[in-house]
Amino acid sequence: MNPATKTGRAQIARKAREHGYFHDRDNFTIAVTCPLCREKVSGAEPRYGESVTKALDALMDAHLLHDCEHGPQQ
Repeated sequence: MNPATKTGRAQIARKAREHGYFHDRDNFTIAVTCPLCREKVSGAEPRYGESVTKALDALMDAHLLHDCEHGPQQ
């Protein structure tokens, strides 16, 4: 799983979802834990009709590209 490639980031996002995700209905947010750095990545819950899976994958992709200490920018 290489975070520098799109395929690698998709594998990492899939692995993160396998371990579950968090849904805070009071604050309208979703979160997932990064399997590389163990940081909890959160964002707005998807809008009506949007996929939770797609939203979680987008959160993880952005995290890996910009914030993760094990991401390609390091």
